[in-house]
Amino acid sequence: MKNPFRTLPSMSRRSLIAGSAMSLLLPTFGRAEVETNPDIVIVGAGAAGIAAAHALSERGIRYVMVEAGSRIGGRAYTETETFGVPFDHGAHWVQSETRNPYFERAKDGPYRFYRAPDNYRVFDAGGEVDSDALAVLWRTWENVEEAMGEAGENGWDVAPSTVASDSGAWANTAWFGIGPWEMGKDMDDFSCLDWWNSADSIDWYCAAGYGRLVADHGAGLPVALDTAVTRIAWDGAGVTVETTGGTIKARAVILTVSTGVLASGDIVFDPALPVSMQEAIHGIPMGDYNHIALHFSQDIFGMGEDGYLLHQVDDSMEAFGALTNASGSGLAYCDVGGSFARELEAAGEQASIDFVMEKLRAMLGSDVDRTFRKGATTAWRSDPLFRGCYASASFGAYPMRRVLREPIGERIFLAGEACHPELWATVGGAALSGTEVAARTVEALG
Repeated sequence: MKNPFRTLPSMSRRSLIAGSAMSLLLPTFGRAEVETNPDIVIVGAGAAGIAAAHALSERGIRYVMVEAGSRIGGRAYTETETFGVPFDHGAHWVQSETRNPYFERAKDGPYRFYRAPDNYRVFDAGGEVDSDALAVLWRTWENVEEAMGEAGENGWDVAPSTVASDSGAWANTAWFGIGPWEMGKDMDDFSCLDWWNSADSIDWYCAAGYGRLVADHGAGLPVALDTAVTRIAWDGAGVTVETTGGTIKARAVILTVSTGVLASGDIVFDPALPVSMQEAIHGIPMGDYNHIALHFSQDIFGMGEDGYLLHQVDDSMEAFGALTNASGSGLAYCDVGGSFARELEAAGEQASIDFVMEKLRAMLGSDVDRTFRKGATTAWRSDPLFRGCYASASFGAYPMRRVLREPIGERIFLAGEACHPELWATVGGAALSGTEVAARTVEALG
């Protein structure tokens, strides 16, 4: 059985440099001059791009890393301006401790890094539920996961909604927890086989923020910020990468943008990508997962640091799950996923905050308003640099994850969380993919 609270907010992106005959100096993160004729262009300075840059540097390969945004880190982003405490906009759970390179970095670095506690409270319309109701919830949850696991073990590339037939008072809650809360998708929008082949792990927290880990790892690397890639031509020798800051020629490109960006057509490929790759990009689409972050002056949830809060979900499937008092900061990550996350994102920040506050009042009473300081939300679907949270296979599309890892003309190489066979949807998976793809790219260039 997978951890019932195994949420996967993980997270990545892009930008560039100069012309062919003339040299154009663009902004850099690491203060070093941007080379105009590198061997390899890395598109995106998220976890995958940062890992690829380190791997190329270790091999003495000349590269340029470009990023469309104004910062590095991609979907792993921590800031303190909003609440005065670390706020992870994307990735928060540090997972896969035996394989995730960030796990060891956090463990050995100057961070408060600790295993996630297992505290939770669950409410229904009548208040906090008793142990008998909890037993029913967890049994229902297990039954759904067992049905999905059986499908995955048998190689059935089908949607969970076709095999999980549990009913009862807690069925919707289990469906919410396994689908929107974990996968960022409804139960009819992803593959049991893809879910089954994902790596399970125990959650850990970095009090300074996961984004801080990624930013620290990327500090000092040269990267051109605020420069978007608009076109990649690969019809001749090498590649020609056109950007809002000029054109650059290289022998190959490592492309770490999300499948959402690739599917959007914001980057034009000339010639077009092979049909099999286009099908893979659309077959491994981005999900929807947003934090509705609320800051409280006191721990109104009564679980100490890092407790989990759930409420019984009705047929509307309008629900959130919360990580409360994150690292003792007073910040609650009240998270929504799937189609309901898209609806709330479209409705706007205040509508999202109002939804959660109303639910919390019903659960906890007037202390919610008395101690509430401020709220803020993320909107990953609306951000043109990401267009969603993280990628999982649609039912029937599981084999396409392998296609994402295939080089295109031995010159275009995709990397990122979507490309990792087991650690997709995680920062660790993105980093491992970046390192592995960098090595394959160097090997292909000879």
